Amino acid sequence: MMNIPRMIRNDRGAVLALVAVSMVVLLGIGGLALDSARGYLTKARLARAVDAAVLAGARSLRLGEDVARQRAIDIAVLNGANGDDLDVIFGVNAEGEQTVRVDAHLSMPTRLMRVLGVETMDVNSAAVAAVPPVDLVLVLDQSGSLKTADAFDDLQDAARLFVDYFDDDIDQLGLVSFNLRATERFSMAGAFSATIKYEIDQMTAFSYTNVGEGLRLAQEQITGPAARQRSAKVVVFFTDGRPTAFRGDLNGQDRILAIPQTGSNIAGYWDNPDQLPSNSSTSNDGCSGWSSCFGWTEPVARAHARQLGLDRASEMRNAGIFVYSIGLGNPLLSDPLWQPDMDYLRQIANEDGISDASQPRGKSYFAPSANELRSVFEQVANDLLVRLAQ
Repeated sequence: MMNIPRMIRNDRGAVLALVAVSMVVLLGIGGLALDSARGYLTKARLARAVDAAVLAGARSLRLGEDVARQRAIDIAVLNGANGDDLDVIFGVNAEGEQTVRVDAHLSMPTRLMRVLGVETMDVNSAAVAAVPPVDLVLVLDQSGSLKTADAFDDLQDAARLFVDYFDDDIDQLGLVSFNLRATERFSMAGAFSATIKYEIDQMTAFSYTNVGEGLRLAQEQITGPAARQRSAKVVVFFTDGRPTAFRGDLNGQDRILAIPQTGSNIAGYWDNPDQLPSNSSTSNDGCSGWSSCFGWTEPVARAHARQLGLDRASEMRNAGIFVYSIGLGNPLLSDPLWQPDMDYLRQIANEDGISDASQPRGKSYFAPSANELRSVFEQVANDLLVRLAQ
């Protein structure tokens, strides 16, 4: 005869076993969902750390691989990565750009998935940043006001330091100076560092401020055959004053016309602009002290000289070139013509799209004294390299 109570007891045992197995499965499934969510969040944090690290490494690569590696690791650790599980790898991509790659690994302990025998989850993240080569022309004012202000030595020191931020093997630099005329000191190329710093040392300050000619020579370099297709193209322009000279067709001949920093007369004109000395003054060929020269008056000549600089900068920006400008001067001087024209420098750089919202936007910087030139040039270099590494 069938033993009903015994069968019930057996069924209860089977149900309990089934419930126990089901609980393990459910805990495993719940653990998988919970630990997977934890893993996703951990991976997101690790990815942010890796992204920050690879940018830090790219920004520092021009200081050497050892420096770049350490800065990448430091930033990764600050953002929660484990420094012992990081690899920083340097290379070159198909476009010839230097690259920095950061690989990170993290072993995350599980919680509920342990019931299925899974005690850890491996989380990995990697990122690569390219370091685009820079084609850059440095345009330096060498007008007489810098000597009067005893600022030219400070400018030379700051400019030499600026050059050191760039790499002879990665970048190309050129050097242009301007006063009454403009001079191509070094045609943009690699292996530039020693020669450009030597040329900076040879410069002397004298004469007028021909902004348009300085930017014209920079434009010829940065858009010329030496410019590389995939490089970041930049012009860094420095002046301590307002435009006081320009080059153009004067009475049917190629000449330079100049006006004083202040005053209502013409300073004179010079024939044969390309033959004028670069490091010493020379007498004008006429119109000295005249109120008008070939129909040019002082206010018209001043406005024209100013506009030529804006036109050259706009032409470069139309070609996709970033322009950074640096001004030096005392904004508290009583005569406005001796004050720095920072609005002019903002327009040259197209800061915040002030000149043309469709063109590349650079930045303008201001040094109220020569003692601050070094730190300003350092800031320009840092801002530029950070921007390029993003």
